[in-house]
Amino acid sequence: MEEQEIWEVLKAYPFWEKLTDKEKEQLARLLRKNTYRAGQMVSSSGSDCLGLFLIRKGTLRVYLTSEEGREATVFRLHEGEICVLSGSCLLSSLPFEVQIDAETDSEIYLLPSGSFRQIMEENIYVENYIYKMMTESFSDIIAAVQQMLFASLTQRLVSFLLDESVRSGTPEVRMTQEQIARSIGSAREAVSRSLKQLAADGSIELFRGGVRLLDRKSLYQKL
Repeated sequence: MEEQEIWEVLKAYPFWEKLTDKEKEQLARLLRKNTYRAGQMVSSSGSDCLGLFLIRKGTLRVYLTSEEGREATVFRLHEGEICVLSGSCLLSSLPFEVQIDAETDSEIYLLPSGSFRQIMEENIYVENYIYKMMTESFSDIIAAVQQMLFASLTQRLVSFLLDESVRSGTPEVRMTQEQIARSIGSAREAVSRSLKQLAADGSIELFRGGVRLLDRKSLYQKL
């Protein structure tokens, strides 16, 4: 990896300006680039603690898995974002376990947890930043668990479709029914039935490989 590229990657993150010159040089030496194919597991917080992921290209999916094998997406990470859960051992008091997969072909820069921990211990600004990011991630996990436990399938499905539409800036959610089912922690057959019901009342339109939102007002009323 060229030095110029490394510095451009690191400068994009808020904690960079709070580092000393020595800490900046240390992180630049440690940064490693990894690539992952779509569908490949990137990390499991229950078995490893690789460090912080800086997403350069692609999309990562962070999700929970129940004992029955059901999956529920907590959030997705896109280009320019940072994943702190891949370095969850930096804060050993966090008891949850998450899985992280590459949803698309992805390019990720890794800051190893051991070296980054040293900088956290020496730099209060970096430590505060990581605590803040961990707290936000933990809130997302709690929200995902609450949805799995208390929201109906239709509510989870509608909420997911609306959120994805807002994120992409279009009325279309280009995901298969299998992908949607994994994202909300349900079976594909159940999601398919709910999508057909939403299509029947004119709220959405189904097309090959995706869903088009037609009536947002009607969808919000179902929440």
